[in-house]
Amino acid sequence: MLMHESGEMPAREYVIFEQDVKMIEYRTNLDGILPDNLKGFFVGWRNPLSCSQLHTLLRSSSHFVLAYDTETHRVVGLVNALSDGINFAFVPMLEVLPDYQRRGIGSELMRRILRLLNHISCIDLTCDPSVQGFYRRFGMVESHGMVIRNHLKVT
Repeated sequence: MLMHESGEMPAREYVIFEQDVKMIEYRTNLDGILPDNLKGFFVGWRNPLSCSQLHTLLRSSSHFVLAYDTETHRVVGLVNALSDGINFAFVPMLEVLPDYQRRGIGSELMRRILRLLNHISCIDLTCDPSVQGFYRRFGMVESHGMVIRNHLKVT
């Protein structure tokens, strides 16, 4: 892992996936990323975000990491965090496009976002029980919480 002298991760770093010769670039900025580069996410979501909404969401996040396929010029994975910068952070979303899943991209995105948040003592996320094992690999523990999901309210 290359680090700046300041101890921060560089804005871009490349990883080559030899099994299918794809070059994945990990980014922590939106330079050159337009909403059209964010197509295909939110598979199975009841109310998926538009590409424009996702672009705004990333721009508004405290931190994010993108996995960018340099051959297809599209974002193929992303993770974001919202934080007060001192004690609390929430990781609301980790998404990898279906064609890029099971290649380690989600794991690498989690490692990178957790490195960006390493000074934060309380990092939370909510997930389905079926993926809790994935997050345990990063030192996360099961917790209980409450949420509001306005899109699920019956009118």
